Amino acid sequence: MVSSLKTRSVDVALLPSEMERIQADGHLAVVIDVLRASTTIVVALAHGASRVIPLATVEAARARQAEEPELLLCGERDAHPLPGFDLGNSPWEYTEARVKGKSLILTTTNGTRALEAAEQAGASTIIVGAMTNRQAVVEFCVNSTEPLLLVCAGCQGRFSLEDALCAGTLIAGLGEDMYLTDAARVCLTLYEHWGLGQLASLVADSEHGQRLKSKGYSQDITLALDVDGWPVVPIYRDGEIRLWQQAG
Repeated sequence: MVSSLKTRSVDVALLPSEMERIQADGHLAVVIDVLRASTTIVVALAHGASRVIPLATVEAARARQAEEPELLLCGERDAHPLPGFDLGNSPWEYTEARVKGKSLILTTTNGTRALEAAEQAGASTIIVGAMTNRQAVVEFCVNSTEPLLLVCAGCQGRFSLEDALCAGTLIAGLGEDMYLTDAARVCLTLYEHWGLGQLASLVADSEHGQRLKSKGYSQDITLALDVDGWPVVPIYRDGEIRLWQQAG
């Protein structure tokens, strides 16, 4: 399958704000927010949530839940759960007992905004990527013919090492016969230099990792680094995220 990628390009937006200057029409976008929205979405859907409705603002989330009270209201600001919300943004909260068969509204500081940016830029296909579903995302990308755009969520408007490393792991899995933009080369170089062996210490010591640890969410980092632990592909269509089901 790798030979089919020879004429494809791979680009990386290191922050959602870069999407304002990227024309993504016809692209497959992979939205990455390792700490924590991407990981939380992967875990929630793997544990049987029927759909995740990402919304950029708390106000929009509350308004949607007021219209449909059966929806679970989930998300965070400043890393912590919000008053009146059913769940925060810790992937550990999204157990099968809590979310199976449920529809979730999710609003986060970084990840849901990155999804919105990919959609507004015109990406034709949008999926959610993390370390936890790395190989599943690679296989999805390999079997697509669209040019690839990896969208890193960052942290509060700044570059995040863990998202760039995740982008690098995905690019490394795609093979060598592709055109890589400068940003894509940087992410691949990060991965090639550090590899998965030092991933845990790198992410734990990153700015975002240190921030989460200081707020009591060290276990979220551990789960986020469960590489290939959840072989699912969340796909975003028509304002909601569901599990992609392979034909046949």
